[in-house]
Amino acid sequence: MKRTFPCHCTTLRYAAQTLTEVYDRVLAPSDLKVTQYMLLESILEDEAEQSITDLAQKLGSDRSTIGRNVHILVRDGLVSLGRGSDRREHTVHVTQKGHEAVALAHPLWQKAQAAVADTLGQDQLNMLRTLLSQLEGISI
Repeated sequence: MKRTFPCHCTTLRYAAQTLTEVYDRVLAPSDLKVTQYMLLESILEDEAEQSITDLAQKLGSDRSTIGRNVHILVRDGLVSLGRGSDRREHTVHVTQKGHEAVALAHPLWQKAQAAVADTLGQDQLNMLRTLLSQLEGISI
């Protein structure tokens, strides 16, 4: 059932929630949520330990949200924490178990990506990315 809302923000939030549920369902065999998968991929992208602050900046999120998500990954043995340049900073490193989880999740994530691209078509997907990027610059 397609929903329409009079509020632009609610429409976007509903679409994001729906898409997140799709990705989480596709990723279920890996035991990762899309947020966890993308966090692990972001850590692995630079092939080095990264601070929680750097990850938050890279992912466009706040430090406390990334910190909570990292602690879940620590609990599950997917990452380990180290000390940064000062006592307040923590660095994050993907464990062997984390590498294995990403390897299992990656083809599933690609399947979800392809489903979105097939649903929208490449032109509309590009337009959506452009429109969402424009919204990042909104100011009142």
